[in-house]
Amino acid sequence: MIHLQHSLNEIEEQIAAARRAYNQAVTDYNNAIEMIPTNFMASAMRYTRKEVFEIPESQRQNVDVKELFK
Repeated sequence: MIHLQHSLNEIEEQIAAARRAYNQAVTDYNNAIEMIPTNFMASAMRYTRKEVFEIPESQRQNVDVKELFK
């Protein structure tokens, strides 16, 4: 049981790290297409702003691990 808890915690940390990395990449991209001189090329290539990854509060819930073992 302790090993399972450790594994779940590690997976949650990896997902959070991946989400942070993705959001940072999107933020860097959005900044780049708005700054001079890259904004001229971005406009010519019709690049648009992207949204960062967010989970609405209504969808945030704990996973029921018991359901995984049925």
